[in-house]
Amino acid sequence: MADPRPATAGIPTSGRRRSRLWWIALAVLLVVLALGAWLGVRASLAKSALEAAQADAKTLQTAVLAGDASGTDATRQSLSAHTGEAVSLTSDPVWRTAEILPFFGVNFSAVREAAAATDDVAVHVIPSVVEIAGRVNLSSLLPGDGSIATEPLRDVAPTVAEAAAAADAIAGRVDTISTDGALPVVADAVEKLTRTLDGASTMLDTAARATALLPDMAGGAGPRNIMVMIQNNAEVRSSGGIAGAVALIHAENGVISFAGTRGSDDFSKFPAPVLPLTPFEQNVYTDNLGTYIQDTNLTVDFSRTGELAAAMGTRVFGVPIDTVVAIDPYVLAHLLQATGPVALPDGSELTADNAPKTLLSDVYARFPDRLVQDAFFAAVSGSVFETMISRSPDPAALVEALSASAEENRLHLWSAVPAEQTLIAQTTLAGIPPATDDDAVYTGVYLEDLTRAKMDYYLETKVDLRDARCTSQGAEYVVAVTLTSTAPADAATSLPDYVTAGGRFGTPPGDIATRVVIHGPLGAALLGASDGTDLPVKAVTDPNGRLYAQTDVTLTPGASTELVFTVVAPKASDVPPNLVTTPGITGKTTISTFPRCGS
Repeated sequence: MADPRPATAGIPTSGRRRSRLWWIALAVLLVVLALGAWLGVRASLAKSALEAAQADAKTLQTAVLAGDASGTDATRQSLSAHTGEAVSLTSDPVWRTAEILPFFGVNFSAVREAAAATDDVAVHVIPSVVEIAGRVNLSSLLPGDGSIATEPLRDVAPTVAEAAAAADAIAGRVDTISTDGALPVVADAVEKLTRTLDGASTMLDTAARATALLPDMAGGAGPRNIMVMIQNNAEVRSSGGIAGAVALIHAENGVISFAGTRGSDDFSKFPAPVLPLTPFEQNVYTDNLGTYIQDTNLTVDFSRTGELAAAMGTRVFGVPIDTVVAIDPYVLAHLLQATGPVALPDGSELTADNAPKTLLSDVYARFPDRLVQDAFFAAVSGSVFETMISRSPDPAALVEALSASAEENRLHLWSAVPAEQTLIAQTTLAGIPPATDDDAVYTGVYLEDLTRAKMDYYLETKVDLRDARCTSQGAEYVVAVTLTSTAPADAATSLPDYVTAGGRFGTPPGDIATRVVIHGPLGAALLGASDGTDLPVKAVTDPNGRLYAQTDVTLTPGASTELVFTVVAPKASDVPPNLVTTPGITGKTTISTFPRCGS
């Protein structure tokens, strides 16, 4: 007779419970594996879509900069389709649920937000850029006949401003994407996207200000006189170097003409400051700030340099100066990449490769006489300018040249027109320390030559912000400034007297004397300075409430020293500090990881 009991009747209760748990565990595991596979497939597809979008973006950028807006519509649509696909793949309910998982969720959130930002660029920024390219051919703006086409710039200015505002908003969102605890591949991708969007936002913002400023600056609303200070980095100042030569450019109705150059001797010491100096300026810079053209850029604020230089230029050239531009041989080198070499009156060529060495070193060996040097600089200035306005440069190379010059802090601009200066003041071209530390804590490291010669051609610099920690007073950190002399051992005798100064101003021939200035955050204090021993430091607070500390150092040929300044700031920001340094011959800046005090 068959046993009427269920098949499991002979199995103990505990065994049946374990069996059910195993089946449940297996089912859960299968579900997890299925969801993992689902997420993995979608993540892989999203990655492919974003990579395809990146390729489309590069294609569009090349076409736009080349002035070829025809045929870009298909690429733009492809870009938008790829970014839209990435958004769709990373925003379904399963993906959003994965974002709440401990440890792993931050990866899914970061990827979704990055994809959404990229799609916003494709939808809200790229169409405007393509429209601008279709209305304005960059090559036609500089036709090579000594003029600038101002009206097309006026026409597209509103569209450029809208695109810049959209890009800035998107870049701001990406800056807030959290990657704390994310996988390195995800963190690196978000960081790359952040850099890309920040760069694109900066470029569009520059373009927006350029389209707003250039038409009038080029004389579209009346004649303009533009003074160009060609700075010599072989004798450093805060913004780069002394004004070795000064050129005057006249602009009227978009037509640009070269009005001549003056040497530093033409700006001999004025009997009194050309503009009243503040007590702070007299204390840290002396009357030299307002009496020597070479010292107008001792100040860390280029807007003040512009005012003082314009007042001097008005006296020397005999015409009101509306705009002051500061460049250096490295800016010329970048521009020569776009225009090609320039033939000089002596039969030689100035190229992108030889411009810095020619203008900062070779000229002193070739022409020991100072007056001949000035004549050479004047001839170079005229030849470079005539070449610049007589050639239609490659648009992409020109944009790259100007962007590189601005990024290296070598290009500065000031306008006597208040509305224009307001626009300039919000860019790095202004050379103005920020009014607040809300966006990023600012630290400036500036150099001033004390040799009173051209020895800084042999000065290497390195600046590092490091050893930061949170204290009860705020963020304490170290500003480490390493100075190295690469001058030959026999510099005292092998280098021209004009380069070494021959000991006339208190520095032994061949040595390099430098003043190092630390311009600190708002409310910051200097806790100490050392090069192995305590350094004598003059520390004051500037009128804006920022630390201003300076000390002097002298290097013999081949010597190197590290100056360590310990600074405490009332706050630290959630983004890397804003580090600004004097652009010299060679330089390197690094920023260690900073704490987020109070966050």
